[in-house]
Amino acid sequence: MADAIAPTGAAFPRLFSPIDIGRVALRNRTVFQPHFTALGSLDGMPTDDLVAYHEERARGGVGLIVTESHAVHPTGKMSRRFLNAYDPATVPGLAKISAAVHAQGAKIFGQLTHGGHTSLERPPHVMWAPTQMPEPSSHFNTKALDDEDIGAVIAGFATSAGHLIDAGFDGVEIKIAHDGLLRSFASPYFNRRADRYGGSFENRMRLSFEVIEAIKRVIGEAPLGVRLCVDEFTAFGYDIEYGLQMARALEATGAIAYFNSDAGSFSSYWMEIPPAAVAPEAFDRINRALKQTTKLPVVAFGRIGPTRRAEALLAAGDADLIGWARQLIADPETPNKLARGRPDLVRPCIACNDGCIHQVGQEKGVRCIHNPGAGRELTVNERLVAKAETPRRVVVVGGGPAGLKVAEIATRRGHQVTLFERARQLGGQVLLAAVQPEHAVVGEVVSYLEAQLAELKVDVRRGAAATPETVAALAPDDVIVAAGSEPNLPNRRDDGGVEARRLGRQVLPELEGVDLPFVVSPDEVLSGEVRPSGKVVVIDETGHWEAAGTAEFLADAGCSVEVFASHGAIGAELEGGARTLFQRRAAIKGVKLTSNTLVSEIAERRVRVSAVFSSGDDAGWGKYVLIPGDDRWIEDVDWVVASLGRRSREDVYLAFRASPELAGVRVQRVGDCVAPRLLQSVILEAFTLAAAL
Repeated sequence: MADAIAPTGAAFPRLFSPIDIGRVALRNRTVFQPHFTALGSLDGMPTDDLVAYHEERARGGVGLIVTESHAVHPTGKMSRRFLNAYDPATVPGLAKISAAVHAQGAKIFGQLTHGGHTSLERPPHVMWAPTQMPEPSSHFNTKALDDEDIGAVIAGFATSAGHLIDAGFDGVEIKIAHDGLLRSFASPYFNRRADRYGGSFENRMRLSFEVIEAIKRVIGEAPLGVRLCVDEFTAFGYDIEYGLQMARALEATGAIAYFNSDAGSFSSYWMEIPPAAVAPEAFDRINRALKQTTKLPVVAFGRIGPTRRAEALLAAGDADLIGWARQLIADPETPNKLARGRPDLVRPCIACNDGCIHQVGQEKGVRCIHNPGAGRELTVNERLVAKAETPRRVVVVGGGPAGLKVAEIATRRGHQVTLFERARQLGGQVLLAAVQPEHAVVGEVVSYLEAQLAELKVDVRRGAAATPETVAALAPDDVIVAAGSEPNLPNRRDDGGVEARRLGRQVLPELEGVDLPFVVSPDEVLSGEVRPSGKVVVIDETGHWEAAGTAEFLADAGCSVEVFASHGAIGAELEGGARTLFQRRAAIKGVKLTSNTLVSEIAERRVRVSAVFSSGDDAGWGKYVLIPGDDRWIEDVDWVVASLGRRSREDVYLAFRASPELAGVRVQRVGDCVAPRLLQSVILEAFTLAAAL
């Protein structure tokens, strides 16, 4: 069994009070929400990685785990990696999961679904639906179910539920939620049938009722819950009143033990798994309305952070349990830390969706941008970081995320660590990112790492520029250069790539006019070093928040903004839901987004742009070469904010490598100083490097 939690969670008395769901007693009111992990095998079987993933959350103190959607029929798999609950061959692997979870004191339910008209695969298999029509977010059409198909679905739910119970699961949850066949049958928009499964409310709900009846015949007294989409959040879908009508009808069956609140659909993906731009309080009204409608226990959902909001929701009577998915991906130990009275040490989910949803949407294993072990607990696990046989003296140069992570893990390894940061504030580029609209929460990445270093009593020297001489005076065994990156523009006051360019290791962008004084970087704008006004052209050649978020920042400051990108979308690399909401805000704020258009020249107060796909030079082999053309000039431009990529501050690393004072000292680099990348990559790299010291 897991070690008992000594304190009683005095600051969270309701959260850590027990509760029963049917005959199942839970040790507390925290729930690990179902979510696709893509940790199943390609043939739909449980894996050791999936066992370890859930075991880690159970060890972290969660009361109930509801596993990801299991397919009840071969046609209901939204991904090859969906678990085949309909197949008895899954039972031994599922039994390993339930045994691992139970050994840590938690309970486990399994969610069952038929994917219906939704799929992650491109192209998908033949998708089933009540009425033949594509989900509006998809280009792929569906098959309208025949009576024998409906019978197969009902039988599949019952068989699959039996397999879960055979595998030692404590209960079952069915999905009438943001995706899947049961919701599409219940939805007036998707269900246009004129038979006994459509036309009236009762008929639209019939499939769900028959599934529930069939499952209960198999599982007996084991609790059966419903993940219920209360509001589809689309212009064409049903609203909260209809969702509550569904809840009343489901409760009236007498077969349901609890509701797990939910909202959104594939056409409102950002409300299923809300990114940072959706306020944490946005779903309180849904949780509250569902709780006021039913006498059954309700699991709250919807970005319940910061963690103190969990207790507040329970105290207000808006829910009975707190559902966390991404929060427990980010920090499996969240319940234990809260119970011990240490919310300051909880690693918060920042709702970026880059490591979790963006990954699994590509059928890659679930990850987290600042928990490097998420989804790979067997190989990368902060809890299992071991003490080094021989402690070493380690100096870290740079206090951005990579440097902070190296300092944390190296200290946990038993090394003596000193960290130098030339600025007065730790965080590097994260400090700038947090200034962008709807991005303040990204600063929590740094706040968490700072809290860890404070807890570990690491020697952190702010406002101290490290030189080979000052570092050599500490007699280090290892120097880790985490000097970060900077905008790859010419004529910068603090240029960390002069020597690298002389050696041919770096190159400046070949854009005429990029050296003009009214051309600035997003860093200069977000730091307040420059304050553009008037008409601003933003160049997005990075495809992430650097340009997109800065454009929105400028619009909020009263600028007239147009963003140009040579690729197919502004913010092309953003997670889909986050990008959609950015595009919506850009339209509201009057930011013009122009893609497939190259900024080909900058002149005094004007910018020349060229269509990436032009009709020029199309003779012979020329038609196979992309030649920008159809040029036009944008006049009366006051400022150009150029996001043309970043360069590593490599000169710092080269200076330490070449220093005679550090002869015999191992000098390595990490993070953007190696290659400018996103947070997820640099934090994993920093963990890996430090764990090997």
